[in-house]
Amino acid sequence: AIVNMSHLFHVAALCLTLSAGLGSPSDHYKSYNGYKILRVTLDSSTDYRTITDLESEDSLEIISKSRSKIVDILVSPEKLNHCQRAFTLQNLPVEVINDNFGDDIRRERTALLSAAPLVVGDFSYDNYHRLDVLYNHLDALATLHPDNAETFNLEGSTYEGRKIQAIRITSNVTSTTSDDRPMIWIDGGIHAREWVSPATVMFIIDSLLGEQEQDKSADMAALLEKYQFVIAPCINPDGYEYTHEKERLWRKTRRPSGCKNNKRNWFGGCFYRRCYGVDSNRNWSTDWGKESVSEDPCSELYPGKEPYDQNNIRMVKDYLEAQRNKLKGYISYHSYSQLFLIPLAYTTNPPPDREHHLKVGAAVVAAIKNRHGQIYTAQSFADMYPASGVSADWAYQDLNVTDSYTIELRDAGKYKFELPEDQILQTAEENVDGLLALLDNIKQDDIVSDSPDEDIELF
Repeated sequence: AIVNMSHLFHVAALCLTLSAGLGSPSDHYKSYNGYKILRVTLDSSTDYRTITDLESEDSLEIISKSRSKIVDILVSPEKLNHCQRAFTLQNLPVEVINDNFGDDIRRERTALLSAAPLVVGDFSYDNYHRLDVLYNHLDALATLHPDNAETFNLEGSTYEGRKIQAIRITSNVTSTTSDDRPMIWIDGGIHAREWVSPATVMFIIDSLLGEQEQDKSADMAALLEKYQFVIAPCINPDGYEYTHEKERLWRKTRRPSGCKNNKRNWFGGCFYRRCYGVDSNRNWSTDWGKESVSEDPCSELYPGKEPYDQNNIRMVKDYLEAQRNKLKGYISYHSYSQLFLIPLAYTTNPPPDREHHLKVGAAVVAAIKNRHGQIYTAQSFADMYPASGVSADWAYQDLNVTDSYTIELRDAGKYKFELPEDQILQTAEENVDGLLALLDNIKQDDIVSDSPDEDIELF
């Protein structure tokens, strides 16, 4: 499925896309050759400490965990024997999930490098794309739909100097009345390696503007009369580009964060090694620094030295705080696990809106299942695992946004972050249906429509 904007741009721009920085097979991209993904069952806190100690000494990387006492870990060939000895000593059950993760990386990278270049402004859902392709398509959409779309950059820039581009979609977008409509914020790409997240958010944008899901055009038009959608498909652009250029499983931002285990040598340098990045979804102020975090700056779960010390998170925060009186929905797309996560993340204690959240969740997962048969589960974020400093909790508690959700996209664990390209489109389609169900059940309060027929049935 390709959104064709070629009538807006000269075909000579092909050469620009071809040189978009994919690199070559011989560049310094981490190959992961021989790396294994293992699934370990943990029955005690001692078992868990065994895994976290191994991670702390850089012998493995935890790539997923859950309250079901199962963790998936990534182990290099150099560290495999050491880890296996530790597992044996602790009598930990271990299952090989992927015998050579490098094969998946080679397949995915070959697809990226061999894909036919797109005309600048076009977009497709049969492959993953670089940041400039996302941004160019947003600009093309704003040009093609001047009455209903405009692009802008959040104020500031990321640590590496990149912009966070957003698109605002609503009926008569330049009118003063459109600016007063209730706002739905949607973001993707907060974790760099979750490539299907920005792709899905781009498809939602295309669908709202009628470039995809044309059979829903009447419903979309009604939504644009009722809401203004502000959508940022990639709010961790430095990390996202790094996953394309150097290391596929990079999760965090790219700002230098300290020294491994916070240990420095006598000369002021790092005793072990320098660390980079912060977990963008642990850097928000709500219950910051307590659950599912690490004090080690090299950890995947390092929350930063303080809330909002990452440029990209502060940029989003500042924008949303300025819109707090309009903000009626906050939706953040992640991968993987096929979950619709409702507040709260840092505690299992139910918030006052739990019944409403469960109602919305039930509608969303039913709509998703009806599209392609995929099973998503609606549950509290903390029932997956407790986590502090999460964006959706901040929107819910600090900005009082009742409908604040995190959505974990495909898959359930077979491919993890390397979801095959042939599943991008279906993932996006089912989540458009899920979004429509969410909006059909959103808490109404003072939300009114500009449409002449206030009782219009949207779906």
